[in-house]
Amino acid sequence: MPVSRSTLDNLWDNHPPFQIDGNFGATAAVAEMLLHSHNEEIKLLPALPPKWSTGSIKGLRARGDYTVDISWNGGQLTKATITAGEKSSGPISINYRGKKKTLTPKPGESTILSAKDF
Repeated sequence: MPVSRSTLDNLWDNHPPFQIDGNFGATAAVAEMLLHSHNEEIKLLPALPPKWSTGSIKGLRARGDYTVDISWNGGQLTKATITAGEKSSGPISINYRGKKKTLTPKPGESTILSAKDF
């Protein structure tokens, strides 16, 4: 069944009775489209849909105790703020469109990147 027939305009699922797992799954899928983290690597905008050419998101959590805010315009990264949490440690690789930059932030420290940094 197409997603368009099983979800409302706000991406809540419409399967009676109320299905919380579908709602959580949809939000998790959107988050993964914008940020992916695994194996000490954070990928920025790994699956940005063409129709979302301009946008931003704040507060995405990445593995390793990082918080990431991202903005983009014309389908291109304009700004990513990576903030290391208290439990973050060691280097972290930031990947944007296959190009990588390694950061070693101290807990509480924020690093701002743009497409030009890659």
